[in-house]
Amino acid sequence: MTLKDKYGTEVAVTNNQDKHQFEISYPEDAVTAGFAAYLDNNDSRIFYHTVVGDEFSGKGLASILVAEALEATKEAGLTVVPVCPFVKGFVEKNGFEGYRKPNLEDLELVKSQA
Repeated sequence: MTLKDKYGTEVAVTNNQDKHQFEISYPEDAVTAGFAAYLDNNDSRIFYHTVVGDEFSGKGLASILVAEALEATKEAGLTVVPVCPFVKGFVEKNGFEGYRKPNLEDLELVKSQA
């Protein structure tokens, strides 16, 4: 399936496992427009920060990025833990199944990355 931004331009979402983040880019220009950072902990994937560059705002990229990242996480058999406010809002708004609220251990793990 080809992913497209609100203006019909092709975008791609990839999991950069070395950086522990899903990235959204414009393949035509090889430009990374944003990322959703995560930490894997046992059977959970904690999403703690989502960023899309200001120059790419208004194109629906954050929603595409998070939707693809959550689907990949679900397919990997991991539970989504939304610490990032954007991811939390996305799962609640879209009725995403396969997530749980963050616990103290999750929050401490995220803090340790700062």
